[in-house]
Amino acid sequence: MSISLPPRLDAIWQRLPFRSLLLVVLFLFVVKERYPFSNFPMYSNLDEEADILYVTDQADQALPMDAVFRTGSGTSKKMYKKELNSLTKTTGRKLEVATPEDRATAGRAVMATILERIRPKNMPAGVTHLRLYRKTFRLENGGLAHLEPEFLAEFPVPTP
Repeated sequence: MSISLPPRLDAIWQRLPFRSLLLVVLFLFVVKERYPFSNFPMYSNLDEEADILYVTDQADQALPMDAVFRTGSGTSKKMYKKELNSLTKTTGRKLEVATPEDRATAGRAVMATILERIRPKNMPAGVTHLRLYRKTFRLENGGLAHLEPEFLAEFPVPTP
């Protein structure tokens, strides 16, 4: 498809460097922030609080998530948030006001899923129980506040 321009505009158009880039920029200016043309809005506003999930042994020594459970901390956190969201939604509450019981229930569900993914050969020797913790990091007064991890669940290591 070819568009014919008046001779004067065509001469200007031909002299422009990076014509394709100019068209893309103009297109994105018109489209703005609409899927799939996004500037990743999830990173445009960083919260003052973040949390992670991690698994320890019975002595509270952290275990390598991917090596032992074939899943990462980020994936586990997504499972946890999804489970917690479904729990709070049924009672008409928001995720942010989840009770300790809600968090523990969601933690047990995630832990049950994690246990199904264990790589027995990668489990450190002597581990008899696994514990799931949630650690929250909060910005306060220009630095990180040191908050205690929240215990969510504990399960015995399944025997093969």
